Amino acid sequence: MKKTPATTTKRLSSPRQYRTLRELLKGPRSVRELFSLVGCNGVPQLIASLRAKGLQIDSEQRKGRDRDGKPVTYCAYVLHADSHRKAFRLLAEYTE
Repeated sequence: MKKTPATTTKRLSSPRQYRTLRELLKGPRSVRELFSLVGCNGVPQLIASLRAKGLQIDSEQRKGRDRDGKPVTYCAYVLHADSHRKAFRLLAEYTE
């Protein structure tokens, strides 16, 4: 018997994905911001799951300062403009 490959769903499958995508539509978000706003660990895995749905999410290095005022470099996730239409559709189709 031949196995068929598993199908990957193109719909949002969790409230975390919904909240993350909603935040990315507002603008670039760091891992720390998404951790706080979305309320979950594993932000890189969450971004990977959204990328698997066909969304282009770029990682950009940013410069800032830590709480002690020392310069730091961090990553911010940016939803590519070409993915905005698809993102709005995914959000509209989402049901908990």
